[in-house]
Amino acid sequence: MPPVPGPRGQHHRTHEADRTSARHATIHALIEAGHSRRSIQRQLGMTYRTVQRFANADWPEGLFTGQWQNRSSVLDE
Repeated sequence: MPPVPGPRGQHHRTHEADRTSARHATIHALIEAGHSRRSIQRQLGMTYRTVQRFANADWPEGLFTGQWQNRSSVLDE
């Protein structure tokens, strides 16, 4: 059964969470395969600081600290 669409702001947050989790998994897979962080930066078209932040996070949820949590959005009803 497909998920029931929620408010637009919630959908956006879910999409961002999914995208962040996918990026985190990709970066960690490349690190485990022996790629350097600079190499990952070039391959994925990200800044070095972004790659560093994702690489240093043990799990994707750690990247959400302080973001989107317990804050309303102008898109929320």
